[in-house]
Amino acid sequence: MESMTSPTDSADVRRHNMSLVLRSLADREPCSRSEIRSATRLVSGTVTTVVEELMARGLVVETGHAQGERGRPRRLLQTASERVRTVAVQLSSHDVVGEVRDFAGVILWEHSEEHGIGPGRPKDLVRTLAAMTNAAMDQAASVPGAWITDPVILLPALVTEDSTVAAALGLGLRRTDLYGPLAEAMKHSCTPIFMNYGRLGSLAEYAATPSDRRPRAMAYIMEADGVSGGIIVDGEVYRGAHGLAGECGHITVNMNGPACGCGARGCLDLYLRLPAIMAGAGIDLGSGPNQVLAMDELVDKLEAGDERAHTALRDAGTALAGAIATMSNFTDLDLVVLGGTLPRLYPWLEPHVDALISARAQMVPEFNPEVVLAKYGSEGPLRGAWLQSRNLILGNPADISRL
Repeated sequence: MESMTSPTDSADVRRHNMSLVLRSLADREPCSRSEIRSATRLVSGTVTTVVEELMARGLVVETGHAQGERGRPRRLLQTASERVRTVAVQLSSHDVVGEVRDFAGVILWEHSEEHGIGPGRPKDLVRTLAAMTNAAMDQAASVPGAWITDPVILLPALVTEDSTVAAALGLGLRRTDLYGPLAEAMKHSCTPIFMNYGRLGSLAEYAATPSDRRPRAMAYIMEADGVSGGIIVDGEVYRGAHGLAGECGHITVNMNGPACGCGARGCLDLYLRLPAIMAGAGIDLGSGPNQVLAMDELVDKLEAGDERAHTALRDAGTALAGAIATMSNFTDLDLVVLGGTLPRLYPWLEPHVDALISARAQMVPEFNPEVVLAKYGSEGPLRGAWLQSRNLILGNPADISRL
C-alpha cells in the first residue's frame, strides 16, 4: 500500500512519499530502509527510490550498519544535520536575538543586543530586525552547500496568517505591516515568516512530550513580554480563521476589571503579565538584565510572606485559573503547559489552579486538564522557530535542490 491518501498526479505522489519517508526517518533515526518500509507501508522499491532522491538532495546519509534479521547487516540512515541552516530572530520590548541552527537543532550562532526602541516606532523596529536578520543570514550562508530556510521572526504580538501585526501592545503597535518593509530591507532573497511567541512555544513543548504521552489537545500559556499562548490539536498548531487562535492573554477573566489595550476589560494579561505582578508587589521591574534582579526580589518577598507580593500572586493565580477553566471548557483540553516566567512563580500560582481543578473534578472531571511546567521556559519560542522551519522541510523536501 503506497499511502493513506490519493495524490492526483505523479508530482504529488513523489512529494508525498518523500515527505513520508523523511518524517519517518527523522522520528526514528538512525534506522534502516526496512524499518522505514514497515512504518510508512511503502513498497521496497519506492523506499529505495525515495531514499536515493533524499540522499541526492543531501538530506539523508548512510551512517553504518546494524545486525539485521537472519544475521544480515542493515545499512542505517540518518538525516544530514549539516545540510540545512535555520534562521530565527526574536524581538522583545528591550532586545533582539538572532540564531542559526542546523537541521538537528544544534545552535551554531547566536547574538543578542539591546535595541532601546521606544513604543510606537515601527520604522526603527524594522531597521533593528533587518540588521539582525541579515547578520544571521550571513552566518548561515558562510557554510558552502547549506540550504538556508526562510527566517522566522518571533514577535510578542498578535500576528495574522498573512504576517500582518494585528496588535503588539508591548511595542506600542496597532495594525502594522512589518513584513513588506523588512522584506525590502533584506540583503538575501527570502520570505520572512512572522509568528507569535506563544504559537512557537507550543510547538517546542509539544515536541518535548514523549511520543506515547502526547495529548490530543494541548494549550500553552506563557508570560514573556506579555501573556501569549498556542493550541495544539492532533499534533498541529491550531491557527483559527485568521491565525490568531490560542491568544489566551486576552481571555476575559473579570468583566468588571480594568480596561485593556485590546478594547476589552479584565483580560488575563492585566493580571498575569509580569509588569502588573511587579507593580502589585511594589517592585520596580526595570528592563533587560534588571528584570532578572526584580524577579529575584519578588521571590524573596514571597518567601518572606510579604502581603503585597502575595496579593499580586493571588490575583494572578485566580486569573490564570479562570483562563484555564474557560479554555478547557471550550476546547476540552487534556494538557496545559505553563512557560516563560510562569514556572518560577508557579508555587504561588498553583494553589489557585488546584482549587479550581479540585472543585470541578467533583462534577465533570473530563474538563480538568493536567497542568505541567514547560521544559524550555523562555527558550521555548526560539526552539519552536527551529521546529517550524524543520517541519516545512519535512513537509516538502522536494523543495531542496540537489547537490
